[in-house]
Amino acid sequence: MQINRISPVVQNRKNTNKNIVKSNNTAIKQNKSNTSNTSFKGGVDSVCLKVADLIENGGLFISFTLQDMLGTNLPRPLMGLRRNKKENNGEQNKSFALKEMVREFLTGPSMFIIPMGLLKVGKPVFGKTVDVPMKVIKSLGDIHAANPLTESGKAIGKEEFYKNAFSQILKNAKEEEVITPDTIQTAEKFANKLINLPQDKKAAKDIIGNITDEFTTITKQHASNPVYTDFTVAKLSGNTSVKFNKALNFMQSYADDVVEKTSNFGSENISENITKFVNKKVLGRLGMIAGMYAAVMLFLQVIPRIYNKAEGEKNAGLKGLMKEETFNNSAENKNTTTDKKQDKANPSFGSAAGAVEKLTGNGLIGRMAGGIEFDGCNVSFPLLLGIMTGGILLPRTLQAKDEYDREEILRRDLVTCATMCFAEKELRKGFSKLNETKSGLVLAAKDSQYAQKSLPKKVFDYLRPIKGIQVLNSEQIVSKYSGIDKYKDGIKGFCDYISNQGGNLSKVFSVTDESKSLVNSLLEKEGHNIANADNNVITDILSKADPKEIDKITSLFKDKNNPWVTKAKTLNARFTALSVLVLVPVFLGFLLPWINEKSTKKRIAEKNQINNVQKNTNANFTPKEDERAAKIFSDIRNLTK
Repeated sequence: MQINRISPVVQNRKNTNKNIVKSNNTAIKQNKSNTSNTSFKGGVDSVCLKVADLIENGGLFISFTLQDMLGTNLPRPLMGLRRNKKENNGEQNKSFALKEMVREFLTGPSMFIIPMGLLKVGKPVFGKTVDVPMKVIKSLGDIHAANPLTESGKAIGKEEFYKNAFSQILKNAKEEEVITPDTIQTAEKFANKLINLPQDKKAAKDIIGNITDEFTTITKQHASNPVYTDFTVAKLSGNTSVKFNKALNFMQSYADDVVEKTSNFGSENISENITKFVNKKVLGRLGMIAGMYAAVMLFLQVIPRIYNKAEGEKNAGLKGLMKEETFNNSAENKNTTTDKKQDKANPSFGSAAGAVEKLTGNGLIGRMAGGIEFDGCNVSFPLLLGIMTGGILLPRTLQAKDEYDREEILRRDLVTCATMCFAEKELRKGFSKLNETKSGLVLAAKDSQYAQKSLPKKVFDYLRPIKGIQVLNSEQIVSKYSGIDKYKDGIKGFCDYISNQGGNLSKVFSVTDESKSLVNSLLEKEGHNIANADNNVITDILSKADPKEIDKITSLFKDKNNPWVTKAKTLNARFTALSVLVLVPVFLGFLLPWINEKSTKKRIAEKNQINNVQKNTNANFTPKEDERAAKIFSDIRNLTK
């Protein structure tokens, strides 16, 4: 992702040297701005943004893979080579390194490659909706069944379905009681663009981007409470919400699968027939989820056997730490196999329709079903916890070669799983909070009651890995910090968002010298200064200011890559890159194996010391002492008769 130069907007100049003057003015303003504000242009921040952008676009698959490769797959085999090197006469421990390499390279990738492969096979066999969440299938099915016929009485095709779906999404975004003609017109425009996407991927991506931008603007303009609204989310029918750009993909998959296959349905009972067909697709999706999860879990059960076989019969981690005969007998030679059946409870829901209603509803079953959804090949957080516990910790512990191996597994994998599932997320939130305080920018989304919560509850919101406070992604940052004149209440809506989410307007408007000067001039007219004015004062003065003066301020936020967007993205991206490129590799890849090695050496040394003491005690136990002890025990037995 290219980082644009941070410079204020230069007004058009009507002269023959317009470009030269424009360039010079930009350079001058850039230099001035850099004297008082942090520059976000540079190699390090460029790398941070690219890493964060890559992770954001690829989801857990990319994030986990990067951390897995840099934090375990590459460094742990290297650490394995030097395992007990000093005690092993300087020789490399190739057996232990091979075990580390096989274990790490099989575990992480298989968690995503297996679901990816099953989806690849499943789509042409079962239809494209196997990659669409169950609630989304049901929600799109409701929209489809509500208007299944064209004006001529035939089953609708893709374009009519797109129009109906966009109409419902836009109605919800604009909070309309009924779908208005303006909404229908916009829906038709979106549908026409989606149905006529070009084959060229880049051109198609640009069109999708334009539709998404227009939707974000519409949401921003009509949201009744823009302070807490995520402008990038589309609400479908019922209570189903999904990111708008993902909704476009899901709509296309649904249209290619369900709409295309139901286009030949007769008009009689067509809504009921569509609903029945959709119910089968929901249950098919559930079966695909179960299949992907079961396949991953079953393969993970086998991995310990594979890496144990690669290592050999002995625990290579003990090589050089004990005598050869002791080392040969150290393994417990466990051939215990784990026939752990997955708890895939399939309660009887009665009819297929009843099962689908429960799976896609808001009850306990619906919430549980939503929690196990895959996002493409990306596992959900509950599934990740299940895989970490039942697929990694349990089989590895049960198939450990000896007590030392088991202890190392528990220490290494418990810490690794906790870091992957929890620590990185919580640290990122904490880092984002520190940057919020320093920059004044809002960098994380908080719920509507956050400001009224007690300190313990606020801390708990930071500790929750999924719910609670969530660090803003790039798309959300762009929606909040660009086009601020499009907020329903204009600049007041933007100021309310910053204030209610804990930001500092004085620091926000001081990001560039030009915005600082424009805002300060308005404040000075009322006897205030940007350096010491609080959020309420700034909001009140800007709300009452001359619209022409406000336009000068809001025009600085017009571009999607304006200084505020770039700064917010960079601040959030820094810890992401730091975590993936530095903290995880150092801690999980090098420090944790070193701790395991030192701990095992210490345990063996203590055990050897105890054995030596026992041997010395037995050696000093003379025959006479043995006779006296025997006489004492004999006397005791006689007394008890």
